[in-house]
Amino acid sequence: MSSIFLSPEVSIEFFLEFLLLIILSFTFFQTLFILKDYKQGSTTELQYSLEKKSYLLGVVVSVVLVFKIILVAFFTYSLDELSLIVPGAMCAAGVISSNDYGEPLLLLKLAILSLASLWLLTNTADKIVKKGLYFKKKMWLFIVLYIFILIEFLLSFNFFTLIETQNPVLCCSVIFDDTDNPIPFNLSISWLLTLFYLLYFVVMACAYKKQKILLLISSTIFTYISYYAIVYFFGTYIYELPTHKCPFCMLQREYYYVGYIIYATLFIAVFYTLSVQFDFMKNSFKKVMLFFSIFVFILSFYVLIYIIRNGVFL
Repeated sequence: MSSIFLSPEVSIEFFLEFLLLIILSFTFFQTLFILKDYKQGSTTELQYSLEKKSYLLGVVVSVVLVFKIILVAFFTYSLDELSLIVPGAMCAAGVISSNDYGEPLLLLKLAILSLASLWLLTNTADKIVKKGLYFKKKMWLFIVLYIFILIEFLLSFNFFTLIETQNPVLCCSVIFDDTDNPIPFNLSISWLLTLFYLLYFVVMACAYKKQKILLLISSTIFTYISYYAIVYFFGTYIYELPTHKCPFCMLQREYYYVGYIIYATLFIAVFYTLSVQFDFMKNSFKKVMLFFSIFVFILSFYVLIYIIRNGVFL
């Protein structure tokens, strides 16, 4: 067993992930049983029993998925703590890149984050609409989600057991080196910023006009562009160092954990963007505008403060 498991953060996370997987595994087999015999519109005693069981399972899955969402933040915290014992790593970026399982695991966790949010919304819709319109959708979505979570657990085990503790790994300054322009479409920083703020105003306009599909499309593109804007522009103002390009270091104590606030506001904004696709969540348009605005304000604030203090751009 890897010495990495001697880290209390990793041990806690792995134990919690294993416990949640056991609960979801039981729920998974019960879900298959329900789908096998469920008939929408039926009034039999079996149908009534299945609906009662599905309600209980829905509560269990909801609680587990909320914990899964919280554990994504704890996962990044654990990686930062591991950077203290992994040679060469300055932050979570170095730990993630220490073996071939790190990046796929991180991407899978982000996919699960999105699917978990969608399942929670679909489950809420099923309880509110009460016509069975969302029942099978949430059941099949849970099956897909469970498979992803099972793969995630196996990837996590391989990732943590193969983390290098003897030989140096790459640090974030090497991983996010911009010698060859890594920004999509070979955009310059000025064009990246122009696109960032332009898309923000497009998202605001779509939310204000309550255009659900356009809002989903524009916010997806904005989120994608935001990642590169954070790494290659805004992050340098948080670190106050033009050569420091990293999406993880801002999660550390030295920067007052501001990264958690930045990514949390973006996640919440995206969550409400998904929620407005359901008719019963139309009031979420204002929350979309609020959290995207907080996200943009925080990033812009660091740039503004640096310019006021120093009189120049980085």
